[in-house]
Amino acid sequence: MNSERFDGAAAGVRETAAQIRGLGRTPGKRPRGWRVFVWPFVLAACFWLQPRLMAQDATAVAATNSVAGTPAEQIAALQLELTNAWQQVIRIVNQPVRAFARPANTDISRYSPGWFHPGASTPDFNTVDVRKSQELIYANEPYVTSDLNPGMVFLGPELEFNAMTKLFYVDRSLPKHKLSEAEMLEINRLYRIIGHSQTEIARLRTPPDAEAAAASPGGTDVDQAAPAGIVGRIQRIPREKRALYGGIGIGALIVIVIAGRLAKRRSE
Repeated sequence: MNSERFDGAAAGVRETAAQIRGLGRTPGKRPRGWRVFVWPFVLAACFWLQPRLMAQDATAVAATNSVAGTPAEQIAALQLELTNAWQQVIRIVNQPVRAFARPANTDISRYSPGWFHPGASTPDFNTVDVRKSQELIYANEPYVTSDLNPGMVFLGPELEFNAMTKLFYVDRSLPKHKLSEAEMLEINRLYRIIGHSQTEIARLRTPPDAEAAAASPGGTDVDQAAPAGIVGRIQRIPREKRALYGGIGIGALIVIVIAGRLAKRRSE
């Protein structure tokens, strides 16, 4: 992308330069002397334009791949994204289930103690597929209840258990609604957001290796000496400005050479 945009800009500059060279030209005559000064500025413009086009593309890519701002601001934004996704999973998993008064003279399956065992596994939010862990253990039982719900029954085919969503169960005194395919796919998507946010937050909270080594007691005390002289001065110039300064220097050199030739030609 960068090379195409730079080539296009350079082609436009060459076309403009050709038009300038053609102004006032008479067949059989050389162009006027002032036009030769156009080329240094054309060259400097090319050197000035290329790093800026590259910087624009780099900025666009960075904006799509990361959250802008300081590490603290990025962590806050990621934490908000994680919290929003977490709350959406809670809302989907804890949908209300239909409950009915216990009918008389009806066979009812009773679960005890309660509906679920204590605790819950933390899923791998980056890879898990909750469709594979869905258990329809009540599907063959028309009516089910537990010792936590006296006088109430629930429809077995409308219920499920899922070890990979159990972490989000809020009220464990009630069974959980059977999730549809679309709802489980949405949970998978939200899990990926949670996993990505957790990974990025951990990365941002971990200091770079260089800073950790410098802060540790066993870190080295040997510092690299900064280059001296002209090389050191060049290295201290921001990288995006080196091409500009180089173009200006080359342009100035070309101007001096052309001016010298013109002066020599006029003296002859």
